[in-house]
Amino acid sequence: MPPLVPSNRPPIRPRPVYAMDAPLAELATAELFVVSALRLWALPHRDPGGSHPDWRGGFFAGGIDDEGMAAFDVLLRIAATSAKRLLDVRCLRCPRLGEDEAWLLQLVSLLQRRRRAEAAAILGEWLPPAAQRMALMPAEAFADALAAVGLNIMLRHPEAANAAATAGADRGLAFLQ
Repeated sequence: MPPLVPSNRPPIRPRPVYAMDAPLAELATAELFVVSALRLWALPHRDPGGSHPDWRGGFFAGGIDDEGMAAFDVLLRIAATSAKRLLDVRCLRCPRLGEDEAWLLQLVSLLQRRRRAEAAAILGEWLPPAAQRMALMPAEAFADALAAVGLNIMLRHPEAANAAATAGADRGLAFLQ
């Protein structure tokens, strides 16, 4: 497999495209699906003794195949066991987007557009190099499975995150952007 980032170039540093703590109400259906699935997947890891709904329910309802479910599970298992830091995944009822929930959305969006190097840079923020390489294939398979059922994550730009953050600080600026 060729290197994800050619060695003669500096590594890509991803820029967030979602505003910090963005309201979930501003997300599209595909984005909400991914965030909900992530939060449901994380529940038993946060509260191992509790009774939790099965994260796969939405996958079945959405017609996502077994390979897509397995890819999602493998990606998250790699992230959960190899992350360089604690990941910001919010509780199921939190109305705001966690930092790493936003990064997962951005990752899927990039992979649905075959922007592998940028996606690998996001994985590199979470994972050491060996785990990053292992996580890229299931991440791609998950992104493809979502696209196959019409769950496409829109391509956002870093300016959108900055505009949303600025709009919260000064309502007048929201109308200028």
